[in-house]
Amino acid sequence: MNSARDTLINAKIDINDVRLRVRLESLPDALQKRLVRTITSLTKELLHKVEAREPVRTGRLRSLTEDYVDVNRIKMFVRGRVRVLRTRDHNTAAAAGALEYGSTGKPYPVSGYMRRDERGRFKSRVRGYERRGGITEMRFLRGPATIMIPKARREIQRVLQEFFKD
Repeated sequence: MNSARDTLINAKIDINDVRLRVRLESLPDALQKRLVRTITSLTKELLHKVEAREPVRTGRLRSLTEDYVDVNRIKMFVRGRVRVLRTRDHNTAAAAGALEYGSTGKPYPVSGYMRRDERGRFKSRVRGYERRGGITEMRFLRGPATIMIPKARREIQRVLQEFFKD
């Protein structure tokens, strides 16, 4: 039986403005459990920070914002994510992306369509027209993620150090 000290794990840490990735060649079960706990708490904290910065008009965006922790034993990773989900009727993830990243002020064509009344029946035809963008970026997803990168790095390093001390 090998102890944690006898286990050699090669790790590589990649960081950009919104992602902290720790790549491991092997992931012992005890270390994986500790990482899942740590990444789950960090992801929940990130979700609260994202929700605090999200624009609120109807509450729809906030209701579609979810946190996930994925564990993949084959590819040896534990990943925490906060995402805006797509609904069946409308691509709210694309709308959230427009709010997150903003849009240019360039005009773009909008195709004609049939407007419906409250019962779902066709009411009138709307001709195609040209619309101008110009949404200011809000960074409600990337902003909190960027702020949390140093804390997440410290927490993951602490978990790795504690694991190898045992």
